[in-house]
Amino acid sequence: MNSKLVATSLLALVLALAGACVAEEDPIDQELLVEYRAAVPTLSDLEAPQPMPTTMTAMGDPALYPNVSWPIVQGINGSVSNLITVLEMIVATPPTLYNSETAEFVWGPWPNDDGVGYVAAYIKDTGEAGDFRYTYALLRGASNDLATLTPVIWGGATPDPANKDNGVGVTLWDFEANRAFEEANDPNFDPTAGDRGRFAALFGAGPDEDDPEARLTFVVAVFRDFVPADNAGEAPIDLDYLYGRYESQMHSLDFIDFETQVDVDEPADGIREDLGIRMAFYDEGTGRAEADAANGSLAVNQVATGIECWDTSINRTYLQFDISENGSMMETYTEGSAENCGEFNATLSDLEIPSLQDIDPELLAALDDVATNGVPTE
Repeated sequence: MNSKLVATSLLALVLALAGACVAEEDPIDQELLVEYRAAVPTLSDLEAPQPMPTTMTAMGDPALYPNVSWPIVQGINGSVSNLITVLEMIVATPPTLYNSETAEFVWGPWPNDDGVGYVAAYIKDTGEAGDFRYTYALLRGASNDLATLTPVIWGGATPDPANKDNGVGVTLWDFEANRAFEEANDPNFDPTAGDRGRFAALFGAGPDEDDPEARLTFVVAVFRDFVPADNAGEAPIDLDYLYGRYESQMHSLDFIDFETQVDVDEPADGIREDLGIRMAFYDEGTGRAEADAANGSLAVNQVATGIECWDTSINRTYLQFDISENGSMMETYTEGSAENCGEFNATLSDLEIPSLQDIDPELLAALDDVATNGVPTE
């Protein structure tokens, strides 16, 4: 998932926003605008933790699961980075107007000088009654009638008024809506360009209710029917993941849990298995992974599982592979001793490390619905 996403087209739209003319005397309430801008997520809100590149050493035996998970984490962060770049460029430009009746700042609509149609954006204060205090969107359309423009990025957030780095929010990147607009309006539309599918995420950050000096950040997100532009011939994949960071004055704990479809065979046979990997890192080093795979090349009712621990340099200290069928062990392979797992000499569940299974099923269903069907009707 290391594609450029839709940066080629959508980033051009934002540049069109930045180049639009504004009045010499700006009547906009700048303090109010700062409050609204805080609704748009930052890269730190959505980026997955990636302790591996800063702590991994060339010496020793590098841990398997952090290594094989690294391309997935890179893909997540690459997708998020492009999304946030677009949003940050939007809100950094002077808005066209503020509508006090609808309590929203509006950018545009303006012609897209580097593409087709028009582009606009808004951030709206929905008051206390909505799910989130603010909603925002980047929209595309064939005319400058704001009512006819379609969101390609949409989200909502409730920032903490006492700390702009805290709060909760949701965001959707709708590759399908952007592609549909291009296909309908661009005579030079390239069907192999651009990504397919959708990305939706719920994110939050704030102090731990039991320890105000500690901070917790988290993201629960999904890709649905995703096909990156740089691998346009691949079959679509779904990806569900949770990641977060708990940080006290003395220590930190990063955790990642994701489920997707990956060809795990060596050598690859072109058949994807359903793969789940759950990991935790203590102080960006010592950690544990628990993985499982099923379907694909595995026989019916077969499940492959793995457990791995590593040290502060993310070098392996323990590894175990098992293959079971109908609950009965068929094969097992072990390196080292489970006693070498240190702080992680217990399952991640026993250690109460957050996982996807801990997330409210209704919340996951809501994210799945948005990522499957697109922007909800307001």
